[in-house]
Amino acid sequence: MLFAVCSAFLFACLINVSGGASRPSNFPADLPICRYGDTECIINVSHKLVRQYARTGYAPAAFPQVEPFLIKRFDISDGRSGSLSLKLNFRDVNVEGLSGVKFDRAVGFDRNPSTSKFEMYGAFSKIVLRGKYLADGRILILPIRGDGDADITLHNPKFSVKFKPATQVRNGRTFLSVDKLKVLVEPQKMNIKLTNLFNGDQALGNNLNQFLNENWADVWSELQPSVHVAIADIMKSILATLFKRFAYEDLFLEE
Repeated sequence: MLFAVCSAFLFACLINVSGGASRPSNFPADLPICRYGDTECIINVSHKLVRQYARTGYAPAAFPQVEPFLIKRFDISDGRSGSLSLKLNFRDVNVEGLSGVKFDRAVGFDRNPSTSKFEMYGAFSKIVLRGKYLADGRILILPIRGDGDADITLHNPKFSVKFKPATQVRNGRTFLSVDKLKVLVEPQKMNIKLTNLFNGDQALGNNLNQFLNENWADVWSELQPSVHVAIADIMKSILATLFKRFAYEDLFLEE
């Protein structure tokens, strides 16, 4: 989910082609060109990009559609000891609310990518995930089984992304690749609704959904490591595609 909108931040740089080359005719002509380290400019362009391309994507720079964003498969597995042990396998999940992202702060994006920081911070008003799920696990001594529809809402989630690239110079141009990437997501509240739990037993299903929602903070604490890893892996894949297409020098206005 988060990975697609975070990519918009870097994509904002991608359309600011300069360095003596003319702006490609298929890039939006009304977007400002940002300088190295001008994070305020990049944030402003990022917001504009999300509003303009959230529902269509931008194929020339491999920027994906993010509203809604379809995740074909999303697995969460937490086998640690404790009151909750749960494996959730999601498929065909539509993620809504990503176009409402607000980037609050950015750090770095300097001229030298080897020494620069690449950090971004922001929040969403709400993110909703709807799709199919398969559950297997337990809460206390109660086994959990289910296969049906999932509806998960993250309320006012804050996020941060920290990225460290590896660099390679080819023909005098610097190309990036993904070295390290860390994602943190912190919702202020989470609502969960899973249908067809316990082979359709309505009473047990309602009780489990109620338990999950009343103890959402504990549930999130148990599941967030797997969520963060899954998001980071998908973000790495998207960024790898972008970095193959553009050299770092192409991303900013030359002084």
